[in-house]
Amino acid sequence: MSASAGEGRMRVSFLIDFTDLRRWQAEAIVGVLTATGASGAIIPVTGPPPAGLLDLCLAFEALAFRRPRSKPLDRISPDALNLPMDATDADLVIDLAASTETTGDRLLITVGGFGVIAGAADAIMAGEEPFVDLIAVVDGQQRLVGRWHVAVEDRRQLGSGMTIAASRAIEMLTLAASQLAGGAALRDLTLPRVEADPSPHRPGQPALFAAAAFARSLAARLERLVRTPPNWAIAWRTDETGDGALPTITGRPWRRLADDGQRFYADPFVVRRMGRTVLLLEEFPFATEKGVISAVEFGTDGPVGTPRPIIETDCHLSYPFVFEEDGALYMIPETSGRRQVQLWRAIEFPDRWEQVAVLIDNIDLGDATLFQRDDRRYLFGTVRPNWGSSWDGLAIFTAERLTGAWAPLFAGPAKVDVASARPAGRMFPVGTTMIRPFQDSAGGYGAGLGFARVDRLDAGGYAETTLMALRPAPPLSGLHTYNRGGGFEVIDVIADGEAVVVTP
Repeated sequence: MSASAGEGRMRVSFLIDFTDLRRWQAEAIVGVLTATGASGAIIPVTGPPPAGLLDLCLAFEALAFRRPRSKPLDRISPDALNLPMDATDADLVIDLAASTETTGDRLLITVGGFGVIAGAADAIMAGEEPFVDLIAVVDGQQRLVGRWHVAVEDRRQLGSGMTIAASRAIEMLTLAASQLAGGAALRDLTLPRVEADPSPHRPGQPALFAAAAFARSLAARLERLVRTPPNWAIAWRTDETGDGALPTITGRPWRRLADDGQRFYADPFVVRRMGRTVLLLEEFPFATEKGVISAVEFGTDGPVGTPRPIIETDCHLSYPFVFEEDGALYMIPETSGRRQVQLWRAIEFPDRWEQVAVLIDNIDLGDATLFQRDDRRYLFGTVRPNWGSSWDGLAIFTAERLTGAWAPLFAGPAKVDVASARPAGRMFPVGTTMIRPFQDSAGGYGAGLGFARVDRLDAGGYAETTLMALRPAPPLSGLHTYNRGGGFEVIDVIADGEAVVVTP
C-alpha cells in the first residue's frame, strides 16, 4: 500500500462530496499528506444527502449561546483544498464522504455508519456520545480497523460534540495513513478499539433540537445567576480495603470533608510522611474560578482543621499526584492551562513546595498519573488534541529517569474512550496485576469511576480489562477519584446540600 523509493512519493486520493465539504475534511487531508509526505488528489463522489436544517441549527446555537460557530464544521469551497482532481491509480484511497456508490479498496471513516458530521449529530441528538469507526474495505469486504468512543463536553449543543468527533476522525486518519506509509498493509491495519458497541442508529431532528437549544440557553443563563458550579465534595473513611484488593465504594457510608459553601474540594490524594498523614486536594473557590492545591492534616479520627492553600500559580491547578522517590516527596499537579507537565518537590512538608522541572512541555495533559515498573517510568494522562477533548484520549509517556527525557510510548493514543480513558487516581497492585482507576465521563464529566486491570504495557501497545464500573446512587451525581494511604481511603462526589455522610 506504500510507494517504494523508485516509484516516487506515495499517492493518496480523497473521495469528497462537494455538496457537503467542510473544514475538518480539509484538515484531515493536510494531516494525512503531512504525516506521509504523500502527494494528494481529489475524486468527486456522491455521499448521503446532508442532514436537513443542520447548518441552520449550528448557526442558531452560535447565536443562542453567544459563542463563535465551530470552524471545523464550516462549509468550504473545493478550491480551498488546492489539489488536482485525479481518478488515476493511487496507493491509498480515503473516503471522507461515506460514499454509497464507491467500489475498490479504501479507508472509510464513519460515525454510526454515516458520515462523520451527520452521524455525530444524530448520536448527540439521541443523548449519546459518538463512536468514530475507521473501516478498511479490501476486496469488497469491510473490516473494522479502529473504534473510538469520543466525548461530548457540552450536551446542550450539537456543534461542541460534532467538533470533537471531527477532531478524533482527523487523528485516526493521520495515524492510519502513517502506518500504511511505513509499510503496513491495508488488510492488516489496526488502531486502538473500544469493546463497547454503539446503540442502534436513531435519526436526529435538528429543528426540534434547535428549538430546545433556545430553552437550554435561557436556562443556562438563569442557572449562572442563581447557582454555583457543580458542588464536588471529598469523602473519606478509615481504610476498609487494605492492600491487594479492589475497594467496595458504593453502598457504604463515607464521611464528607466539610466546606463553607464558597468553594468545592476534589481530586483527593492522601500521603503518610514523617509520622503525619496529610490529604492533598484541589480547592476551587467560586469567587476566583481557579483551582489551587490545598492540604489538611488527618488525625486518627479524620481531618484536623480546614484545608489551606499550599500551591497557587497563575493557572488552574488540580489532581495533586503525590509520590516519594529517593527519600524526597514530589508532586505532579495538573497544569494543563499552562500546557506543561510540571514536577514539584516538598521543601517543607506539607506547606512549602518548589517547582523543580518541566517533564513535558507544550501539551494539554489531564490528570498525569505516574507508574513505575522495573527500571522504567510511565506517565498516563489524557491529551486534548486540536478541537478535541481531554476526557477521552489516553496517552502514555515513558522515561528511564524521573526528570526525563519523556517520550510517547507509541504513536497516538493508547485508547479513545470517554467511558474509561481519563485517570482517576494512583495505580495499585492486586495480586500480580496492576489496577488503573479511571473516570467515566459518558453522560457528563466525572459521572462515574471504574477500575481496570492492565494486561499489556509495552512499545507494541496497551491493553486493559475493566473489572469494575461504578455510578453513584442519587442524590449523588458524580464520582471520579479514588485513592488510599495512611490508613484512609478517599473519593470525591458531586453532592448538593450539607450532608455529613454520603453513600455513593
